[in-house]
Amino acid sequence: MRRQTMKRNLKAVLAVSLAALAFQAHAEDKIKLGFIAALSGPLGVLGAEQQRGLDLALEHLNNRLGGREVELYTADSRAVPGVAVQEISKLVDKENVDVITGGTASNEIMAMVKPIEAAGLTLLGTNGGPSPLAGKDCTPNYYSIAFQNDQWSEAMGRYMNEQGIKRAYFIGMDYQAGWDHVGGAERTFKGENLGKIFTPQSQLDFSAELAQIRAAKPEAVFAFYPGSAAVAFVKQYAQSGLDIPLFSSAGVDTLFLPAFDDAAIGSVFSSHYNAGIENEANKQFVADFTKEFGRKPSLYAASQYDAIMLLDKVVAQLPAGEIDRKKLQELIGSTPFTSVRGDFKFNHNHMPIQNIYAQRIEKGEDGKLALNLIGVASENVEDRYAAECPMGK
Repeated sequence: MRRQTMKRNLKAVLAVSLAALAFQAHAEDKIKLGFIAALSGPLGVLGAEQQRGLDLALEHLNNRLGGREVELYTADSRAVPGVAVQEISKLVDKENVDVITGGTASNEIMAMVKPIEAAGLTLLGTNGGPSPLAGKDCTPNYYSIAFQNDQWSEAMGRYMNEQGIKRAYFIGMDYQAGWDHVGGAERTFKGENLGKIFTPQSQLDFSAELAQIRAAKPEAVFAFYPGSAAVAFVKQYAQSGLDIPLFSSAGVDTLFLPAFDDAAIGSVFSSHYNAGIENEANKQFVADFTKEFGRKPSLYAASQYDAIMLLDKVVAQLPAGEIDRKKLQELIGSTPFTSVRGDFKFNHNHMPIQNIYAQRIEKGEDGKLALNLIGVASENVEDRYAAECPMGK
């Protein structure tokens, strides 16, 4: 009897030990996360904001994704396609990351996708959504959790119609995102298009272009300028004597309000995110971000925060041990998660279906500029390029 009791006790001890070892093995599982963004250069302010969103999300998750400890590897693309490709190669070949998130400029995203495809990895993009990757060049290896470029500007073109604008001029930065944003606004604007101008990415003096616009006598201007160019353009616009509405699908964001002073008051901006969106996830995100950084979050931080929260839900569904990268890729498109922007889902081309919001720069009671939510400009927006994407059909 004593021997049988000892055997039972030994079996129980072994069972507990094996369970403990299994738990420890699962707890020690890690995930290698690559983060790439323009942390310097003309769009460095955007990349830095993306990183703030990432850092806050990982803080909320105790530096874990789906229970796995995160090993984070960060790369600076400088918004230069060639540099972005080099940095992706390092993340793939040297760091052997399991998944990559980030991306700041559309042209660098276009360049990064090929080596990411070749490596069998996935890029969960958090800024931009180039039209070619939404359409005929769509790929299982790229998702944009932020937006498809044309979504914002098509909504703004419709909003301009609603405001009774009959004559407009269009201007933007000369690269993929600029072509997409300006093209989207032109496409949905029903009034007279007086012309369009594209300027180099490095240009910060817009006096000649503003004189050309003023001579055309439009009723409004649509502009696409991200980063430091946005600040320069809005200030020079106010100084140029153009006393007409400025509509934008980039640039006028909480991130830049202190730099604008009163020059941006009245400017209207379209985006997939505003800090005033009413839901519990956004309330927590805004409160914690404001506590950490002393201001409300921008769309760039919000998109990156969402990406990490989605990855947490995705990784939680993977079995213990080595990351199944193909399964991870598939789960990104089908896993529900709570977005700070509210209702969200991916279309078959891996671009979002989401609301686009109209927002206006106004001065608050405290004398500071604020980006106030006007309302939904367009509901459940699907990008027009999805029809060209063969995936999921």
